[in-house]
Amino acid sequence: MLGKMKLFTRRAALGTGLLGAAGTGSLAYGNLIERHQLTVEKVNCPLKPTHAQLDGLRIAMVADFHFDELQEGELIDRCVKMIKAQKPDLIILCGDYVSHDSEPIEPLAQHLSQLSAPLGVFAVLGNHDHWSGAGHITRQLTAAGVEVLRNQTTTLSYRHSPFQLAGLGSAWAGAADYQHALPSSPKSPANSPPVILAVHEPDYFDRICNDPRLVLQVSGHTHGGQVCAPFLGAIRLPSWGKNYVSGLYRRQDSHIYVTRGVGTLFPHVRFCCPPEISLITLSANV
Repeated sequence: MLGKMKLFTRRAALGTGLLGAAGTGSLAYGNLIERHQLTVEKVNCPLKPTHAQLDGLRIAMVADFHFDELQEGELIDRCVKMIKAQKPDLIILCGDYVSHDSEPIEPLAQHLSQLSAPLGVFAVLGNHDHWSGAGHITRQLTAAGVEVLRNQTTTLSYRHSPFQLAGLGSAWAGAADYQHALPSSPKSPANSPPVILAVHEPDYFDRICNDPRLVLQVSGHTHGGQVCAPFLGAIRLPSWGKNYVSGLYRRQDSHIYVTRGVGTLFPHVRFCCPPEISLITLSANV
């Protein structure tokens, strides 16, 4: 009996050791490898007939740099080069440039100043930006040539057809105001310019998806889960990021695209969820 107990104890210890080694190996992989495997996700977003004038518009979108966590300039430089290589018509940055300290926005903004696109480079702020210092972050991005939209709308033109780009403050920080950015829906939405909306938190989509002007909302915030279980998905998701985790979704006649983001929050690990640059092509033929 004693011999069997010793054998069982050895097997249990071996099993525990193997599980520990597997866990350590997964953490090392997630930190040293997958966290740096920046990829370009290309997706076609369908357009309804009343928005067909935007057919072919290419939007590059990134979010969640969290630069003050690790300050990895090499990763940001690689991100900038990859975005420029896609030659998008429009670039949108969807918030959380920092996590806790607004000062590192200065070197990050210098990296982002290399971005350019025919229709411009625009940004919204995330919840961490509002909590860390929205004014300072806005000023630094503006000085770098990035136009920050805080419950504001700008009119752009694609192939001589106007559309509106709206950007909101953070929903979680209590700063999002869709009605201020876009006054109430007109009586004849078919005659109104289509709208592309940028807001950091994806679940805000549930509040405005029935606006017939809305073509697409772009968001970040979730990091795609950052750490995901194979076949099961995200293990943990933040407030305002429970309903739309990553990728393209449709509700009513509008769409939302959620990017997995570039950076990480502690623990600085990605698993089954590599960092992402999103390239969204609006298409009337999908």
